[in-house]
Amino acid sequence: MSAPNERLETIPALTGMRFIAALMVFFSHYPITGLGELPERIMASGYAGVTFFFVLSGFIITYNYIDKFESNPLNNTPKYLWARFSRVYPLYILTMLFVWLQKDAATPLTIYLFAAQAWHPDASVVGGLNSPAWSISVEAFLYFCFPILIPAFMRLGILQPGIKMLTAALLVVTIQLSLAGYLALPPRHDLPFTDPDSAHRWLYNFPLTRVLDFILGIFAATYYCRSTKNKNNEKYWSYVCYSSILALIALMASKANYLSSFSWDASYAGLFTLLILATAKTNKSPVSRLLSTSPAVLLGEASFAFYLIHIIALPLFALNINRSFFTGLAFELLFLGLIMTMSIGLHLSVEKPCRRWLMQLVKSRDAQPISATKEN
Repeated sequence: MSAPNERLETIPALTGMRFIAALMVFFSHYPITGLGELPERIMASGYAGVTFFFVLSGFIITYNYIDKFESNPLNNTPKYLWARFSRVYPLYILTMLFVWLQKDAATPLTIYLFAAQAWHPDASVVGGLNSPAWSISVEAFLYFCFPILIPAFMRLGILQPGIKMLTAALLVVTIQLSLAGYLALPPRHDLPFTDPDSAHRWLYNFPLTRVLDFILGIFAATYYCRSTKNKNNEKYWSYVCYSSILALIALMASKANYLSSFSWDASYAGLFTLLILATAKTNKSPVSRLLSTSPAVLLGEASFAFYLIHIIALPLFALNINRSFFTGLAFELLFLGLIMTMSIGLHLSVEKPCRRWLMQLVKSRDAQPISATKEN
């Protein structure tokens, strides 16, 4: 069985960037109070980091697997799905079982065992047990979509850099904006998050609409792998990188965009796509060098654990809400350090060993004598 990463070259800056996105989500749940309206709104808008993860997922999976799924999708699908399962499920189910046991095992568990909660119309089920885990339910669906999307896009001729790919990408962004615009109209514009017909439900939590983020990541990775134009133009892509960062910060600071139907996905997806592509293209820029350092990469690798456990620790964070600004700031930094330390520990002691064991399990099964079976 092939290893999860099919290419010899890695893009460490994108791994480091995963931790930044996880921090965005963290501060959206634990904003530092007392800084003023604008900084607090930027932190509260960190829920946009989830959109980054869906776009990045499309990018990384395409970067690793596009050649195999263009040549022989049926043969490579089982190996690919097992690699994704080995990567995500052990830590996911560990955290879900922890919360389930913590709550006296009273919550029905089946829907969470199969990571299907994001399809449920009830928001309390979608965010049940460990609330951030709804995005893993979406990711599972995206993983199943990939072996279908690549052959389909290949037939349409949109997996080569050019006008067809650009048109397809613009069409995806147009669909996202159109859906957000439609759901911003009365009577849906005032619906609470918990309503099954709300923009939050359809644009933020629902797996089908998140396929659009994933597709943008597919196009970005395909362009990165196959484009020769501007291949070595670091200056050009540096401008794209910094411009994307500034635009994202401006959107997060925008009062009009905050909690709007556009903010659930559409206003951020295209910019995150440009940022991911530009970061991959500018491996010598200050941003890429910083994100490629060993500490940044380690934190990026542990970001999945960080994301899954940061809400579980909420009771600890809320022990005393009557703090002064400086006491609250010191406590938040210590709390963040604790979550980071725990996430690195879980990554090294649970996530990596379980993944290695599951992958080796299939390798051992496939390792038959040459006379009995051919090697893949």
